[in-house]
Amino acid sequence: MRKILVTGGAGYVGSHTVLELIKDNFSVVVLDSLEAGHKEALGEKVTLEVANLSDKNRVLEIFQKHKPEAVIDFAAYLAVGESMDNPIKYFENNVANFVNLLEVMEKSGCKYLIKSSTAAIYGNPTKDSDIPWKESFTESYKPNKSALLEGKWNGAAVAGEDFFQRFIDHYNSIYSGRAELRLSPDEISKLRIPLSIYGLTKAIDEIVMKKYDEMSGIKSVALRYFNVCGADPGGKIGEAKPKPTTLMVLAIYQALGKVLELKIFGTDFPTIDGTGVRDYIHPSDLATGHLTALEYLEENNRSEIINLGTGHGSSVLEVIKAVEVASGKKVQTKNYPRRSGDPSISVADPTLAGQLLNWQAKYTLSDMAETAWKWHSENPDGFLRK
Repeated sequence: MRKILVTGGAGYVGSHTVLELIKDNFSVVVLDSLEAGHKEALGEKVTLEVANLSDKNRVLEIFQKHKPEAVIDFAAYLAVGESMDNPIKYFENNVANFVNLLEVMEKSGCKYLIKSSTAAIYGNPTKDSDIPWKESFTESYKPNKSALLEGKWNGAAVAGEDFFQRFIDHYNSIYSGRAELRLSPDEISKLRIPLSIYGLTKAIDEIVMKKYDEMSGIKSVALRYFNVCGADPGGKIGEAKPKPTTLMVLAIYQALGKVLELKIFGTDFPTIDGTGVRDYIHPSDLATGHLTALEYLEENNRSEIINLGTGHGSSVLEVIKAVEVASGKKVQTKNYPRRSGDPSISVADPTLAGQLLNWQAKYTLSDMAETAWKWHSENPDGFLRK
């Protein structure tokens, strides 16, 4: 497979994956609305088509023009907090637009898909042995009530099963004429696991992918990845979001004087230093994971769901220390109470990625901090160069 279409390819992880695809001599077409992406993140060898997946006719024209052999899909909204306040926006972009993409792939005869999924699908562990997260958790755990935290529906506060049922009712109303997209009781139970609407939309996407495999033979790999941080080691690209929410970037912003203080939410977790522990992974490692997943589909023609993580957890304080070492600056912090729904620890079990893809992460937390510091200190305004 040599011609690849990358949706959302001008974004953070997307642009790192495009960089690896170009290095590996793929012909790359990026489809991006540029709502959050940056054309400056793409090299001269990349063909950019500015479009939104909501415009199905335009997307079909792009597929007919370029005839991609596979799609790597990064096109989604990612802010957990925003998803809870504006669930319909997240449904339209993360679910309805994804169904549009699959419909166009079906019409165009494009049979391979790599999907950007997320560890947010896992929600909270039910017992200590759930960590590190295995892909099978979402198959074996069958909750009767949704774990959704409090959010808003038409401006009114909702949470849990009530919030969940409103979202599912909306899905059903949109696809009432599509029996093939109907959700089974088992699938609905699985969708009760995530804590956020963002995680729920990604869980629905994984279910829809399975349906299109059965209906149309579109083979896919959903890559559930964990906390992304770091930048291209060559310094070409990095995370350039207007309102970053990730811990490492916020720590770097504090070191650069762009924020007054770094907020630490919770210092009383049952962890090594009382702060939350997460599995951090470099975007270049994620990029190679997508390439190996493409190779897997080409060789095996079988759909899979696979974690991409290091298998090692780092605490909030360890991330801050890594930034301080990389920058040579002290990060000013202030402690706050825990946020509702934050698990103590979330770490991937990457065994399946090693077995099926022969993939493992190579970048350390120090590497992530050093590459991120290099990018942000040299590009304090992102791609807005003076």
